[in-house]
Amino acid sequence: MPVKNKKKTTPDATTQRHLPFSQIRENIIIMKDSSARMVMRCSTINFLLKSSEEQDAIIMSFQRFLNALDFPVQIIVRSTKLDIDGYLQKLKNQAVSQKNELLQNQTYEYIDYLKKLVEVAQIMKKDFYIVVPFDKEEDQSVKSTGIFWVFKNFWRAISNGDDITKIKQQIKDFGSMKKWLAGRVNTVKSSLESIGIRATELEKSELVNLLSEYYNPTLWNLRPMKSDVSEYNLV
Repeated sequence: MPVKNKKKTTPDATTQRHLPFSQIRENIIIMKDSSARMVMRCSTINFLLKSSEEQDAIIMSFQRFLNALDFPVQIIVRSTKLDIDGYLQKLKNQAVSQKNELLQNQTYEYIDYLKKLVEVAQIMKKDFYIVVPFDKEEDQSVKSTGIFWVFKNFWRAISNGDDITKIKQQIKDFGSMKKWLAGRVNTVKSSLESIGIRATELEKSELVNLLSEYYNPTLWNLRPMKSDVSEYNLV
């Protein structure tokens, strides 16, 4: 009885099938449903050190910012373990070159103290992002806000593969999406500046780092990003 050859599937292809995005062009994420996203990293302000009047002003400014938006945004707060390896290495280099024996010993003691502090206290670093979307087919109707529309597009994104025709169409529409996204990003940036928050768009290499660390943090820590990042197509 003849044995049929089974089609082999690579793990990468299986994983990418479930990712909601297909490629990164310049500093824009292209989703599988042909929509696009730009991500901005936001600075922080120490709210608790402000006076009560300043706190009220910040709250009111943020409320006006949200009410003025006529498009959806996503606010992401990402907590990661503080990585001070680079700082510790710098201290070690200074200790080696230190001619004063007392200062050298104090530097090594300070390094040991920092290591124990990070291990025991589990110090976390928080990064704040705003994701600005654009869909060329979006309108102001209920379809773009209802929960049914969200699930419908999610399943469509992970169930349909990108063929050559679809990718070519995405490239054709890229200029228009980039223009609309730039306008929305400028609106968000100017509104946040009135609160005292500075927002900057993530570059391509930063987007690749962010997505890779998010989907596979353990593996990415073992394979750091190179400085020269070429065009990423994640289909």
